[in-house]
Amino acid sequence: MTFAAEKPTHAYTLDNGLLVIVRQDHRTPDICASLSHKVGTDHERPNQRGLAYLAGGATFKDKDLERKIGAVANGWIDYHLSTYSLEAPSADLQTVLQLLAARMEPQTLSQERLDKGIKRTQELEEGEPYFSSDYWMTMPFEQLIFPQARKAYKFGNIDDLARVTVADVLRWHEEGYAPNNSVLVIAGDTTLEDIQPLIQRLFGDIKPFNSLTPTEQPAHIYTGEPRRLVQHLDTPLPRLQMAFNTPSLATPGATNDIRVLQVISALLTKGPEAWLPLRLSEGKDTLYSVVSQLPIFRPNDDLFLLAATLGAESSLSLQQVELEIKQLLESLKHRALDAETLTYGQQQALESLAERDTLELQASLLGNLAAIGQPLELIDSEAEQIQNVTADDIQRVANMYFSPERLSVAHSLPRES
Repeated sequence: MTFAAEKPTHAYTLDNGLLVIVRQDHRTPDICASLSHKVGTDHERPNQRGLAYLAGGATFKDKDLERKIGAVANGWIDYHLSTYSLEAPSADLQTVLQLLAARMEPQTLSQERLDKGIKRTQELEEGEPYFSSDYWMTMPFEQLIFPQARKAYKFGNIDDLARVTVADVLRWHEEGYAPNNSVLVIAGDTTLEDIQPLIQRLFGDIKPFNSLTPTEQPAHIYTGEPRRLVQHLDTPLPRLQMAFNTPSLATPGATNDIRVLQVISALLTKGPEAWLPLRLSEGKDTLYSVVSQLPIFRPNDDLFLLAATLGAESSLSLQQVELEIKQLLESLKHRALDAETLTYGQQQALESLAERDTLELQASLLGNLAAIGQPLELIDSEAEQIQNVTADDIQRVANMYFSPERLSVAHSLPRES
């Protein structure tokens, strides 16, 4: 798809409170419809940790019909959102919307099905930690990064899960999946005029409910030394993770800082001239892989993550790599980038932006922006904001966020046989 194509975006609200966002993108004959509910793990009541995951799994899905129309489904539970998306040919838009509307209707759930879901969820929670991607963090490391948040679980508390009832799941769905607590985004080959009557017919009669009162997580107070963790896991190579507490797009006034972090991230990890690993003492052979994760939507407190996996032939230790990365970050604080280096970081950030220009990610971003109360226009102004980042911005943000008291470090070593 062509990154620069115009994509008109419209938003309106049904009488029952459902926020609808339509983004016209005619580059392919497809659509992605994403239904997000403003309820996630941060909203779980005491002694019900895992309810968000159970309720998401119990909500209506017709996998046979999804396969019949060739839809690609994706669902996830986050701190503040529960989302399910379907991408399919635009000719099947009505079927896609019918499938999503059925997820908001009153649900049915047998005790037998719930028992199976509880057992499976408990098995997942008790399973051995594994690396699913370079971005993956263990629960102890996440707890280290956000020490004032509630204890983190992969899926839920084992004992809490055993106490969940059918009524608990249905109540969670009735409240959290209500239209006045939800956002429907359709991105792709359609128009507002074509889709409005269809949405009104399929979603307009779903009854609203007084949505859940959010359980706010406290922001971390940055004092003291870096927090550190050494863990032995089923990973073939040693891995270093460095996480700095930052604001997110949900934080008022933080948008420009996030754009600056995007440029820093690209400068460190993207493209042929990325500082990591080229500027480490062993050069390109130091690391097997290096990635960065940017702060986006987590309320109150987010993180900027650098994850570096050592190369099999590297003679450096994790301690040495950590020290050299800290020295590179310090250089951002004390020496302004020259114009060529700044331009490189901006170009790599723009390329990363172009790589994310898919229907699914457009729908996801719009749903998240709406959920955190940010203007939808941010999806189209992001590139310009990246191009406006200055060398002074880089220095300011590096000094603000790359400080010892904001840092959590994990050294993950191969488990001893």
